[in-house]
Amino acid sequence: MEQDHIDKAIIENYGKLRTRMGALTAAFPVVVILIGLLWGIRLQPSLSDYYFAQTPAQGVADLYPARLWFCGLLFAVGVFLYRYKGFSKNEDRWLSLTGIFTLGVAIFPMGIPDKTSPFTLASFGYPNITLHGISAVLAFVCIGVIIFWYSDQTLSQIKNDETARKRFRTFYFLIGAYMMLAMGGSVIMHFLHTDRANDSYILFVEWSGLWAFAAYWFVKNWELRFVAESIRKESSSLSPMGNADVVQSL
Repeated sequence: MEQDHIDKAIIENYGKLRTRMGALTAAFPVVVILIGLLWGIRLQPSLSDYYFAQTPAQGVADLYPARLWFCGLLFAVGVFLYRYKGFSKNEDRWLSLTGIFTLGVAIFPMGIPDKTSPFTLASFGYPNITLHGISAVLAFVCIGVIIFWYSDQTLSQIKNDETARKRFRTFYFLIGAYMMLAMGGSVIMHFLHTDRANDSYILFVEWSGLWAFAAYWFVKNWELRFVAESIRKESSSLSPMGNADVVQSL
């Protein structure tokens, strides 16, 4: 089998993985909300509230029908992030941490007002802080680190197009900044907003943050296609083995 064919297959397969990751992340809030509505569950104050969102229907086997989809999709995203290989050992570690914390969001239940839970910091005097919430915040922080600190690892391969590098850096900065604002805003609203039962502001902020994360994977695919084309154009100045190594890493 020719080396070029192997390189192309590796690039295409990783591209498909990133596309599916973006699509899965974008679909997560939509699917959870639609499943809830299908079972007669009104729009919840936040996505986490679907963990214990109870259907008003009588005589059904599953009182919390949205939980299966909530946890299942999070498990799929978490496993993907844990197994996906970054472009350096450090990026790979941050991706694995993101996957672990994403799995934590699914494994640890959200808190319920006036109900005790072993998955809170009650023993430290903070009964309203849950492992569920901590995992969600840390997952977003890890994603922000990946976007802000490690996107240049592949952008540096664009040798002769400073405009393209600036464009992708701008996209990554905007995506990362919005995700951090969405995460921070949802945390602040969670602790300061007292009438959560009657609105869904937090849900829409979380939704937009997840779509920003989905956008990151689509932009990363776009960037890596651009990088691969840039490498091909510069192939005459690279050794065959060096060019193959760089292309394979994409």
